[in-house]
Amino acid sequence: MLRKVFTGRRWTVEALRGVDFTARRGSVTALVGPNGAGKTTLLKILSTLILPTSGEAYVDGMDVVSRAAEVRRRIGLVTVSDRLLYYRLSGLENLTFYGILYGMSVSEARSRARDLLEVVGLGKWGDEPTMHYSTGMTRRLAIARSLMHDPDVILLDEPTLGIDAVSSRRVRALVRSLSDGRTVVLTSHLMKEVEELSDSIYVMRAGQVIARGSPGEIISMAGRVVEAVLRREEVTPELSRFVVRDDRGTVLLRAPADVVPGDAIEVREVEPTLEDAYVLLAGEGGADVRPYQFRRGGAHLHGGPV
Repeated sequence: MLRKVFTGRRWTVEALRGVDFTARRGSVTALVGPNGAGKTTLLKILSTLILPTSGEAYVDGMDVVSRAAEVRRRIGLVTVSDRLLYYRLSGLENLTFYGILYGMSVSEARSRARDLLEVVGLGKWGDEPTMHYSTGMTRRLAIARSLMHDPDVILLDEPTLGIDAVSSRRVRALVRSLSDGRTVVLTSHLMKEVEELSDSIYVMRAGQVIARGSPGEIISMAGRVVEAVLRREEVTPELSRFVVRDDRGTVLLRAPADVVPGDAIEVREVEPTLEDAYVLLAGEGGADVRPYQFRRGGAHLHGGPV
């Protein structure tokens, strides 16, 4: 069971409270949950950036603490605020530089960089200084950088955050293609994106895993979902997380049928979505949820041959 506690002079934060997690080769595994759920902390432990307080984490069978150098050679990491690009250098120069750091010759690194620029759709921009790149282009270049050493495991922290719809679509297509023969783990607050990309989902809240399963299995946890119109004064604090529209005097809820008051003005059954399940399971202000129970063993990423 993986734990991480951050401490300061006058404060203590338990970011992970006993997490079991497994991601397998050839699949995309998504970590979802509200801010502060522990998603990024888990990625940082798996990428050897921080140490766990207790418990064990493995990447392709290698302990992230005792074999950190080997783990780093197996993973590619893309963070939300990726600061590992040099903005006065071109995209090609950036990738070549990182290839050399990974032990490639200059010619090998440049050849690999050109290939990856084509893969991420930046071939014609390769010689342009990255200070001229859009946010979406920068994100794709960061993904290319993470692939320079052909890692078995890709860790993506909110890969489409802050980019436009067209760039987001390109990044999603790229992420999906990465899972061919690799392990991909991503975090996201966009449930439609998670549903489109992931084979397995872990729902986290307050440092714990509260549910896991395929997108279909998580959606089924929403149960029977309805859209209901209520008078504003009838919306209790417990119902507030289900509000999707607040009109003059009335409120539209999208919620499990069994929580909607019987005197609602209008009720219509709808097809449940991943977002419905997420709001029910992890929505802030909701009732406590018993953590999902499954085998003990910490975090495991399987990136090599199975």
